[in-house]
Amino acid sequence: SYFTLPTSSYLEKSMQLLLGGLDEINQDLLKINKYQKSVYKKQTDMMKYIQDRKEENDRMIREGLKPLPEEDVNELFKDPAPVGRLESLLSANRITSHCDMIEEHVKSGIGKLYLADSFMS
Repeated sequence: SYFTLPTSSYLEKSMQLLLGGLDEINQDLLKINKYQKSVYKKQTDMMKYIQDRKEENDRMIREGLKPLPEEDVNELFKDPAPVGRLESLLSANRITSHCDMIEEHVKSGIGKLYLADSFMS
């Protein structure tokens, strides 16, 4: 009918944009999760290296050998590149904006449908 055609195409396009924004947020969350895993792995590897190095030095001292020199562990284990969170914030704001526009459009559409229903009754 005349009343539903523009409304449905507008809502369909708005929902597509909303789903696109949600997909962007999901991709950003996957990147953040990957970053957190790499930080955890770095910390685990660093602690294992320190422990192995200490054990090796203790063994060398017991055998009367000179222990290995101290190394800067942070130089050996670089921090992973941080994930930018600005994109996630922008995507979240776009999603909020789309939701607000859909809400306003639906509110006005419901009012028009009630008005049309009262004329038809």
